[in-house]
Amino acid sequence: MSIVFLVLGIAVVFAIAAVFVGSESFRLGHETPAAIFDVDEAVEEVAERLPESAQARLTYEEVRTLIVATLGHLRAKGMTALPGEDIALPADGPAVVVADDDAVAVVIAAVDRAGLDVADEDAFEVIRALLGYLDHIGALGPQA
Repeated sequence: MSIVFLVLGIAVVFAIAAVFVGSESFRLGHETPAAIFDVDEAVEEVAERLPESAQARLTYEEVRTLIVATLGHLRAKGMTALPGEDIALPADGPAVVVADDDAVAVVIAAVDRAGLDVADEDAFEVIRALLGYLDHIGALGPQA
């Protein structure tokens, strides 16, 4: 009789474990992974993606300033979050769209506040390269 209870107990434990593992596997398979952004890595990647003419004119510190300004603009639009923050976008609400000229204007204003001498076209190239990098790491949704 104790063998029957032992076998029944093993079967119940196995069934509970199988249901738990199956449900978690399903959830993780259908959940978008969070993109991890490292500023130092982004500076290197974005600098490498820039055209040679922009690479010749910009320093790594200027690229970092442009990246931080762009990320600040994206955060203000509700598209990015700091570590530990959640983005509260309504599931049925309108998509968040950021115009290129709006982002460039905000970044150029940040460059002026920082007192850097960066050409507008270089700022645009950094933003374009940053968006390519964000797409590469899976941090962007589809283009509108």
